Amino acid sequence: MRFLTAEEAEDLDEVRQIISDTGILVRTIERLPGGSRSIAYAVDNLLVRFPKAEIIWRTMQREKKIIDSVFPYIEEKMPDRVHKIELIAEECPFSVSKRFAGKICDNRGEGEHTTGYDALNPQQQESLARQIAKFFAMMHAIDYDTLEIPPVGADIVEAMESWDVGNRPDFDMEKVKAALLQHSSGRLNLDDYETDDEQVPEALCHNDLSGSNILVDTENYNVLNGIVDFGNARVVPIVQDFFPLYKINRKLALEVLKIYNKIVVHGISQKQIDGLALRYIGYGLTRCSETPSPYLLRLLKMFE
Repeated sequence: MRFLTAEEAEDLDEVRQIISDTGILVRTIERLPGGSRSIAYAVDNLLVRFPKAEIIWRTMQREKKIIDSVFPYIEEKMPDRVHKIELIAEECPFSVSKRFAGKICDNRGEGEHTTGYDALNPQQQESLARQIAKFFAMMHAIDYDTLEIPPVGADIVEAMESWDVGNRPDFDMEKVKAALLQHSSGRLNLDDYETDDEQVPEALCHNDLSGSNILVDTENYNVLNGIVDFGNARVVPIVQDFFPLYKINRKLALEVLKIYNKIVVHGISQKQIDGLALRYIGYGLTRCSETPSPYLLRLLKMFE
């Protein structure tokens, strides 16, 4: 088993041949943007993703099992928003699913395959928040104990995102507080985001609903077309499902939370999701103190 090299990934004829050799008819092929863990292509009406390493291939295998388990629940309440994936375990492995129409909603600016949250009109922003809140509520209500959710091995954990950085061995709360105060000119004191709320319950979470995993149709009011990449899905405190939305826009995260709290029995507070986000940002800033990350500073600016 081998994985696409950077050179092969750019050679569409080479990729076409790899896919065709598995028996899939390829009429058109196009490299798609995004993908920190995989390389994606539009192949006619299919989405093909090549993992960048063996550990990512194992997360794809786990992702398939999760989607197969939760698909009936999602399809019942939000039809045509999630597609099943198939795995092609050939010499150069990849996954295949139907392709959603629409653009990823990240911050790369307007393009053929990308759009920004700010490019959506207010009605579309409200619709997106409502649909994401509905998705979260549906996922969090699933009785995951009755499903065959694959365990998260130590090797796979290393390839998965964990937003609760407070559990990391090198997390230093005082340094994190100092970094936030420094880079916000004294405005953001993490102590202000402490809460006496009860411990957040755990649920099966998508856990990576950032812009690259949300497909939107900017021509319609019901803007959410698809949710992809369940490779980071696992049972964690529900507050963690909200952090990836900050990568799109904090306003979206807070709007989703407001709607979510209206449709679930036990909600969570804004301080809880803001505090998680600020701990993540502050921790990152302590790790790049000499040259602060523009990405982290952009996230921090949303708290102005």
